[in-house]
Amino acid sequence: METEIQVMNFGDEQTNKDDVNFMEEQLLQAYDTCTSTSECLYRIAEGYSRNHGTCISWETDVNLNPPISWNKEKPEGDKYLDDYWNSLQYTLYETGHPETIDRTSQPRSVQSNTRVNVVLLSSPVECMGILLEGGKQVPDGFHLVMSPSWLSKTPVNNKSNLCKLWLHKSVSFHAGGTTFIDEYSPPRLVTYLVNYFTDNVTSGQRNDGGDIEADIDCPMSSSTNLCEMVDDKVWTRDIMSAVGMATPITLACRKNPTRVIEGHGDMKCIDFISYESNNRMEVAEEIAKFCDKLRNVNIRKVVVKPSGPPYLGSVGVSIHDISNFKSVLEAADALLIDIDDGCSVLIEEFIEPITPLKTGTDDRAPAWAADNDLAFRVRATVCRDYDNVPVTTLINCNMGYKDSPVNGDNSVGQTLATTLQAYNINDPDTISVLESNIRVLCARVMKGIIDRENLLSAEEKGAHMGQTDVIGIDIVITERSGKYIPVGIEVNGHDCTINTQLFDFMANLYQNASGHRSSPSKRNHHERHDIDVTKIDQTLGNISIIPQSMSSGLDSSDGSMCGGHERKVNIDERERTVQELRYNSGAGVGETVRPLIRNMIKRSQYYIMQEKRILVVGAGGVSKMKIWPDAREYGIKVILVDSDPNHIAKDMVYRMIHCKFDDHKKDFIHARHICNQLQIMNEKVDGCVTFWEDCVPLAALISEMLDTKGAKVKASLNAKKKSRTQNVLQTRTGDIPHWPRTFLYSSPSFHLRTHADIETAYERMTFPAFLKLEHGSSAVGGTIVNDKKDLIEKFNNISNKLTSEKDFPGIGLGHDNSMVLMDIYGGSEHDIDVIIYDRKLVGAFISDNGPTNYPQFIETAATMPSTLPEDKQAQLVTAAYQCCTEIGLSNGTYNVEMKMTKTGPKLIEINARMGGFYLREWIKRLYGVDLMLCAMMISAGIKPYIPKHQPDGHLMGIMLVPSHHNHVFGEKYYSDLKEMRDDDEIIFHQLSESEEVLADQYEEPFANITIKGTSVDEAKNKLKRVCERLSISNDSYRLDEFIKHFNTI
Repeated sequence: METEIQVMNFGDEQTNKDDVNFMEEQLLQAYDTCTSTSECLYRIAEGYSRNHGTCISWETDVNLNPPISWNKEKPEGDKYLDDYWNSLQYTLYETGHPETIDRTSQPRSVQSNTRVNVVLLSSPVECMGILLEGGKQVPDGFHLVMSPSWLSKTPVNNKSNLCKLWLHKSVSFHAGGTTFIDEYSPPRLVTYLVNYFTDNVTSGQRNDGGDIEADIDCPMSSSTNLCEMVDDKVWTRDIMSAVGMATPITLACRKNPTRVIEGHGDMKCIDFISYESNNRMEVAEEIAKFCDKLRNVNIRKVVVKPSGPPYLGSVGVSIHDISNFKSVLEAADALLIDIDDGCSVLIEEFIEPITPLKTGTDDRAPAWAADNDLAFRVRATVCRDYDNVPVTTLINCNMGYKDSPVNGDNSVGQTLATTLQAYNINDPDTISVLESNIRVLCARVMKGIIDRENLLSAEEKGAHMGQTDVIGIDIVITERSGKYIPVGIEVNGHDCTINTQLFDFMANLYQNASGHRSSPSKRNHHERHDIDVTKIDQTLGNISIIPQSMSSGLDSSDGSMCGGHERKVNIDERERTVQELRYNSGAGVGETVRPLIRNMIKRSQYYIMQEKRILVVGAGGVSKMKIWPDAREYGIKVILVDSDPNHIAKDMVYRMIHCKFDDHKKDFIHARHICNQLQIMNEKVDGCVTFWEDCVPLAALISEMLDTKGAKVKASLNAKKKSRTQNVLQTRTGDIPHWPRTFLYSSPSFHLRTHADIETAYERMTFPAFLKLEHGSSAVGGTIVNDKKDLIEKFNNISNKLTSEKDFPGIGLGHDNSMVLMDIYGGSEHDIDVIIYDRKLVGAFISDNGPTNYPQFIETAATMPSTLPEDKQAQLVTAAYQCCTEIGLSNGTYNVEMKMTKTGPKLIEINARMGGFYLREWIKRLYGVDLMLCAMMISAGIKPYIPKHQPDGHLMGIMLVPSHHNHVFGEKYYSDLKEMRDDDEIIFHQLSESEEVLADQYEEPFANITIKGTSVDEAKNKLKRVCERLSISNDSYRLDEFIKHFNTI
C-alpha cells in the first residue's frame, strides 16, 4: 500500500508535510515581530482563511470560476478561492459532514420568486454555523457565495435606483450538512444578504462586497455603514450605559466623529479635527487629568485601545499601571497619530476581574481551578429574532492572564457556569441569576441599538433594508462589596458568530464521540423556580450594575465625568422568561444562532410576499377588519371581492370587485364572473384565499379556475358539508403504518333535508344526539335532541326561523338551511389550527375551550397554550392533520374543532379557512405566526416558515354575548373597558358592531376579552378580576364554571 502524501495548500504554494511546521513557525514569528498596529493588521489579513489542516482528503479539482450563464470576469479577490474551498472541505471533513459535490456541469432550473435564498458572501471561516443550521431549517435555502462574480444585479424598475440581487452560483446547504456547488439558470432571487467581504471582516484581505450590497432592495444584515456604527466602541458604550449596563469610566478621544453621543454613563468625549501640535497638547492634558482622577479613587490600572473598523480583536490594546503616566500617554499618542476619521482612542479604567473564592476546609476546587493571576472575558452573543425581539444565546467565557488582553483568538471558550466553578463559585442560584441578568442586559443593549437604528434613514444606514441582526458583547465580571457585577466593555459587529460556531462544533464533536446528548451550553444551566431570593440578594444585591469605582467618591462636580452615582437596574421576570424560552428552543449544533436563522428566513419571506397580488373572497365583518391594514403592512396587494360595494374595507385594499354572491348555490356562476372581472381589469393574481366561512367553496372554485394553490373544490365541499366530512372519514378504515386509522376520529352522521330524512336517521341513530346546520358556523342553531318527537319539533323550529342569509348573515344560510344529525361527544373541546403545505403539516396550535353555557352551544371561554398533557396534545394534532388530508385539504390554514373524549380525539367539524374570532391574534402573540399571512403565502405557492419556540405566557379569554353583556357598551362600563384596553391590561376583540348586538333566540358572541398571564393560575385570577370589574360573570353566565378545567397537569 502506498503511503499517502500529506500536503497543505498555503496561499498559492503546494508543500509537503515536512515543510508545514516550518511555515507555521514562520507565521507565528511574523506576528511576534510586528512593530506597529498596521503591520499586525497586514499579517492578519495575509493569514485570513488560509489554514485548512495538514491533510487534504477531498476533491480539489472543482469549478470555482464565474458561472457560465453569467459572463463576468474573475475578480482580483478570487485568487483566494482555492483557500476558501479547502477551508470549507476541511471544516466539513473534521466535523463529520459529507464532502461537497460539484454539480455545476448541469445548471439547476427552479422557480426563483417563491423560494428563500439566504446568501452569505464570505469565506467559510466566519459563517459555517449559520449555514449548517440554515440548511437544516430550510434545505437548499442557505448559500455560501465565495466570489462576487457569482452574483448579479438588475434594476427593480425605471422609477427606482434599487436593484434586485440574483444568485448564479453557490455552495448550497441541505439537511444533515450535505452541500453542493451549483449553478442556476435562470438565476435565483436573493432574499437576504450577509456581506462578509469587507476590510473589517477579512482583516483587509478583500473589500469587494461593497459593490454588491450597494442599492439592493432585499433584506440584509448589517451594511458597511451599520457595521462601522456597531463597531464604534464609544457609540455602543453610550447605549450600554443608557440601558443600565455598567461600563468603565472612559475618556474617548474622537477624530472627526460622525455619530452623536447622548451622554450616558461615565464617559467624557474629546473631539478633534486633526491630531496636530495644539490638539496633541490638549489631549495630553485631558489624559493627565483623567489619570489623576482615577488615581484619586484608587484605580490602579488603565487600558488604552483604538476603536474603529480596522481594529478587531485585541489589536492596539495595552494595559498600563496608573502610576506610569508616560506609558499611558505614549500608547495613546501612538494610536492617535494613525487613526482615521471617525475612529477613536479610549483611555479607560481597568475593570478588576473577580478572584477565586477561598474554599476553606471543604476544598471542592477542581484541579484546573483559576488562580489570582487569571482573568476571564465573557462574550455574549445576541441575535435579533424574527419579531425583532433580541435574544441572548451563547454566553461564552475565555480565560487568560489578567495583564494581557483576553479574546477568542488566544484562548478556548467555555460556559459561564464552568468558569465560575473554576473560581469556586458553585452556588446554583448565584450562577443562574448572574447568567440571567447578563442575558437580559445584553438583550437590552441590542434593543438600544435597534431603537437608534430605527431613527436613521436608508441612506444613513447604507442599505434599503439593512439592519443589525446579531452582535457580540464583551463583558468583565467584577466584584464590589461582595456583589458580582457584569461590566460591558465593547460591542462587536455581525461577524461575531465565529465564537458560537467554535463552541457548537466542540460540543458536537464531544457528543458524537461520547454519545452524551445534553447540550454543553446548558449543561450547567440551573432552573430558576427554586431560587433562594434572600441568598441571591445577599450575593448580587439588587443587581447594582456599577463598576467598583462608581460609588467610591469620584468627584464629578466639575463636569469632567458623566456619572458617578449608583444606579439600580430593575430586571422583571418577563424579560428573564423571554430570554430563556427563546434560547431554549431546541438543542444541538446551531442553537446558538437559531434566533438569527429564524430572522433571516422570516425577513426573506416578508420580502418574497411584497407586491404579491392576492384575491380575497369575502370581506366579512368587524372581526376581519385587521386583515386589510396588516396585509398592506406586509406589502401585499389585496384584491377584495365582496357583495357589498361600499364595504368599509374597500378603502384599505389595493382594488375591489363587486359581486353579489350571497346565494352560494350559484357559486360556479359567481366564480366565472369574478375571473372575467380580473381579465377586464388586467390583473393577474398570485393567489386566491378566503377568511369568511361561507365563501370557502367559492374561493376554491376561483382558485381552480385561476390555477393557484389552495384547497380544491371537492375538498372544500367535504369540509363545508358537515355530514359529508364525517361520512368521508368513516370510509377511511385502512391501516396506516405511521398514524392511527382515520375513521376512529369520526362517527356516523345524517344529512336532514326533509322529514323523510328524519325517518331514516332515527332508525340508525343513538339518542340523545346533536342537531345543527349542515353549513353552519359559530354553533348557531345547535341543539340536543332526545328522541324522535324532539328531533322533529326542533328541526321544524330551526327550518322556519333560519331560512335564508337575511335571517342571520354569515352562518351558512346562503348555501341552504338543511341540517345534520350526529353523535354527542363528552370530554373537553379544543380548536386545532393547522397549516398544511403540499399535504405536509407545517404548524399546529391548540387552544382549550371551556364548557358551553347550556342549553346554548356557542363558545364561552378559552385558553392557549393547551393545558392537556403532551401526549394528548400529540393525539389532537395528529387527528386534526389526518382528518384534513383525508378529506382532501392539502394546502391552506384550517381550523379543526375536536373533542378529547375518554377514548381519544373525536372530530366535531373542519373549517377550511383560518380560525376565526380571536385565534389569529392569540397565535400571533404567543407563537409569532400570522395565520392570515400563512394563508396568503400558501395561496401564492410559498411554504410558510414557522418559528419554533416556547410561548412566554398564557392567554385566557371570555366571550361576550348579547343576552348577558350588552351593558359593556353602556356608559357605566365602557370607560373601564377602554381604560383596561389602553393600559394593556386586556386584549379586546370586537366581533360585531355595537349596534348589531341584539339578544335573540339564536345569538353569537359579539366580543372577546383576553388577558395574558405568566401561568395558567395567574391568567385565571386576572380574568376573574376583569370579569368582576365589568360584571361579566353572573348566575346564568358563570366564569368559574367555564374555566374550571383550565389546569396545568
